[in-house]
Amino acid sequence: MAVEMRDFAPNRAIESSAHAASGILSVQIRKRFDTTEHGFELDVATELPPGITIVFGPSGAGKTTLLECIAGLLTPNNGRVAIENRIFFDRSLGVDVQVHKRKIGYVFQDLALFPHLTVQQNIEYGLRELNAALRVEKTSTILDSFRISSLRDRKPSQISGGERQRVALARSLVTDPCLLLLDEPLAALDGVTKTKIVEDLRIWNAAHCIPILYVTHSREEVLALGDRVLMLEAGKIIAQGPTREVI
Repeated sequence: MAVEMRDFAPNRAIESSAHAASGILSVQIRKRFDTTEHGFELDVATELPPGITIVFGPSGAGKTTLLECIAGLLTPNNGRVAIENRIFFDRSLGVDVQVHKRKIGYVFQDLALFPHLTVQQNIEYGLRELNAALRVEKTSTILDSFRISSLRDRKPSQISGGERQRVALARSLVTDPCLLLLDEPLAALDGVTKTKIVEDLRIWNAAHCIPILYVTHSREEVLALGDRVLMLEAGKIIAQGPTREVI
């Protein structure tokens, strides 16, 4: 997929920082896809606080499209995406911050770990601009947080599925993102493993306090993992709020 990345107005957009600040994610976007047979439009307006929000809905509801618009992998036709006063995208202002400048963590279902690198090297990949001492310090801290310190010298092929998920999360979080997007990253895991990983993620987020969007079409995951739920159907929000109330 070709990705067009623009930064029309850097003075109005998010600035890089060593640590992410907590804040409410504000999303008001429209994204239309036209095909020869039919069109699909994502039309979403919501505000999401720090904590885990489950983005729930059937296949084709627009869950991944929503995440890709927030991350900058897709450009909305209209709207705005921001955390507090840090604007990622605003069509009316001409702001479209490049993907790598948004400081957003994104974990895909296939994880995209580098098979030729060790666990430690995978996690350090996003810290290339830091000095060696700081890279080691931040990597060691996140390895401990997700209980994978003993795996630091192994390759992805030498560890289990659950361990690979932990490495992917650690790699996304070691850069101190202001937002974390998870696109069904735990779908292939058993319930116990999944719950343990989410518990560690909650502990990490208690200290960092960022919004986390977790995409799934599993009702069981919604009930087990989310603080809040955002239900999508055919590109529209049909319900949102505390998980138990909505489900």
